[in-house]
Amino acid sequence: MLDLLNLPGIRPVDLRSEEGVIVIVAEVIQAGQPACPSCGKPLYRHGHREIAFADTPLQMQPVRLQIDRPRYRCESCGTTLTLELPFMDERRRATRRLVDAVRARCLGMTFTGLAQQTGLAVSSIRNIALDLIKELESTVRYETPVIMGIDEVNLAKGCRCVITNLATKSVFDMLEKRTKAHLTPYFRNLPGREKVEWVCTDMWRPFKESFGPYFPNARLVIDKFHVLKMASEALEAERKKHQATLDRNERLKVKKSIRWLTLKRPASLSGDEALALAALREYIPALAEAYDFKEAFYAIYDEASKAEAMRAFEAWENSLPPGRLPAFHALARTVRNHYGDIFAYWDAPVPITNGFTECQNGLIKVANRMGRGYSYEVIRAKTLYAKHARWVGSAPGVPGARPADSTTGLQRQVEYGPHIPTLVEMTEEGELG
Repeated sequence: MLDLLNLPGIRPVDLRSEEGVIVIVAEVIQAGQPACPSCGKPLYRHGHREIAFADTPLQMQPVRLQIDRPRYRCESCGTTLTLELPFMDERRRATRRLVDAVRARCLGMTFTGLAQQTGLAVSSIRNIALDLIKELESTVRYETPVIMGIDEVNLAKGCRCVITNLATKSVFDMLEKRTKAHLTPYFRNLPGREKVEWVCTDMWRPFKESFGPYFPNARLVIDKFHVLKMASEALEAERKKHQATLDRNERLKVKKSIRWLTLKRPASLSGDEALALAALREYIPALAEAYDFKEAFYAIYDEASKAEAMRAFEAWENSLPPGRLPAFHALARTVRNHYGDIFAYWDAPVPITNGFTECQNGLIKVANRMGRGYSYEVIRAKTLYAKHARWVGSAPGVPGARPADSTTGLQRQVEYGPHIPTLVEMTEEGELG
């Protein structure tokens, strides 16, 4: 029979198909009489034991090996043993090459999908993945970002902290909690923390209080999109206030037709939407006024310099009508409370936002939904160690890239973590789960 296995020490003698699984029956090729490992005397046959192991798929079908495995006994010392097969992973009930194939794929596929391909149980796939994760956590180290993004994501029954390298658009780390007590020791012990020059995050104070004392060369930039989101939320508060004065049918009509209209920027409006906005100005002037204040606030970020942006904010704040539009007054107070960190946006050498961090948070949630019940540890590993997306090497022209060792001048390998745009492509093509 043709040797389909190419495994040392055995040869196939039969092949059949059982319920979508290829079963290959094999026999052991004996090379002489084995010696007792205890006393060195010859062993004699002492029965046999049939075993079944999973192997790598053939023709896109799972494979199961059935091997009649001889047992031996020593007449002198009574030692009994079963012949070892070096290609088997006894603990996983699978060939080592299958375990290696699972290790290579388990962080880029759902465990269920991989179990269907290989014939292994989902629990076996998970255990192989957990062993791999332990190895990766002790060996993989990413370059500390020069421009760091920090955000949170609600995941696996908890609020987690996601850290990105905004200069290379890559994932740097994920932490189990986002509390100050959890973050402070992490930032205190972070290797290369003196390299961090910019940190982009939202206005949640524990973030700044956690890293502030330990990043001596870093400046904080409040994420632009978190600031602009507050202006949209202020407009939404005014829409809901108007909506509450209407009857049920009118409320549904306003929510359906006006909500998305008022959240759009003027340049994004179609011809019909522009006409609808003009009608809004005539029939609901209070809501149109709120829309104009939202747009005027957005326009602050269109200013080319910090001084112009600060003047634009002063003019916007001074134009707020007393006693009306309370959500916009609250926005003005928030900007005042974080004034330096918000306007640091114009001090950075390049525009810094947490857009890629937010994108990564979306990918994490997609992977979690596909996996249906992954633990935090597994989601973290799938996020951090996606092999095909990991950025290895120098990154010319990217802020923060250090392609050569500063003491020797020699080129060194630098790993920046999974490249977020690559992860997006992999997710869209169904290669990541």
